[in-house]
Amino acid sequence: MKKIAAGVLVMCLLLSVSGVFAAAPERVIVVFHDNPDANLVGQYGQVERTFHIIPAVVAIMPEEAVKALSKNPRVKYIQPDIIQYVTPMQMSVSAEPLAQVLPWGVDRIDAELAWSTSTGAGVKVAIVDTGIDMDHPDLVANIKGGFNAIAVKGKYRDPDNFDDDHGHGSHCAGIVAAVDNSIGVVGVAPEAWLYGVKVLSNSGSGTTTDCIEGIQWCVDNGMDVISMSWGSTTYDQALNDTCQAAWDAGCVLVSSAGNNGVETPDGYPSAYPSVMAISATDSSDNIASWSNYGAEIELAAPGVSIYSTYEDGGYTTMSGTSMACPHVSGVAALILGAHPTYSNQQVRQTLWNTAEDLGTPGWDIYYGYGLVDAQAAVV
Repeated sequence: MKKIAAGVLVMCLLLSVSGVFAAAPERVIVVFHDNPDANLVGQYGQVERTFHIIPAVVAIMPEEAVKALSKNPRVKYIQPDIIQYVTPMQMSVSAEPLAQVLPWGVDRIDAELAWSTSTGAGVKVAIVDTGIDMDHPDLVANIKGGFNAIAVKGKYRDPDNFDDDHGHGSHCAGIVAAVDNSIGVVGVAPEAWLYGVKVLSNSGSGTTTDCIEGIQWCVDNGMDVISMSWGSTTYDQALNDTCQAAWDAGCVLVSSAGNNGVETPDGYPSAYPSVMAISATDSSDNIASWSNYGAEIELAAPGVSIYSTYEDGGYTTMSGTSMACPHVSGVAALILGAHPTYSNQQVRQTLWNTAEDLGTPGWDIYYGYGLVDAQAAVV
């Protein structure tokens, strides 16, 4: 299902096309066929960092240097550092509720009916996003660590401080694993372990290089599930290669399909073969009017008026495929809690096989294999 048009790929990767790189120095990702060579890249520009999840070096260099370096036979391709965005629709922010509520999305996918079999206890779920509110009373018991991948001039601000200064990541984290207690909300997998991997700033945007760094951290630290509620409409080969490497390492990768109301591929990383693309439904099981659809959709999940945790210990209602994605990430955690020896492909297949078929019988471009079903998935 996940094929990228050759023309799109060529447009994004050919460095000789006028206008791909501006005349002024820009940040680029230099990907090698074999081992990354920072010394070689340093002869053409200012090296910022080197990756090992893919053989790549990030550097600042002018257009002419990019053209010259691209001719080196060791270089596979060079691409711009693309901007990634979150695109939720925030509706309201409130203080902590007096008593815990079961959000309609968690209820609709029958997550609470799965808890007698699995709560996702001990399953490592990385929220690769704007971070997580590190001391939120409804999340802190499940937060086990994290990483701040955002860099300034190649140097990390504070790698151990993944606190959320936007709110989006905390909202997604609550959908996955808000604690089952007496306050706020409860998540799909209320005993899963949460890891905040901050790759997006307080503006809700970030770069491909920061996202690669975050995914690399996930692989290095043994994350079971990587939840990514962000993306770009620009095809990104380096990010594709990184996601494929994470999949090959055994991670389950889940991503929001995008909120442009158009047929995919329109959103990446969700359209990559290694990543599950999730569309959004409302409380009547209709696909949201703004949800992307198309051949890349694998599953649907609740994404309209979703109440969850927020920054600064608060709670909020948001809508978007950003909210649908963590519902599926949470169910993946429930599956691994029930079947800890499952491979990522077995988890993916289980999600397909147990989804509640909606829309046209069988797979379709709006719901994929259907609405994710937590209770059926853990049997």
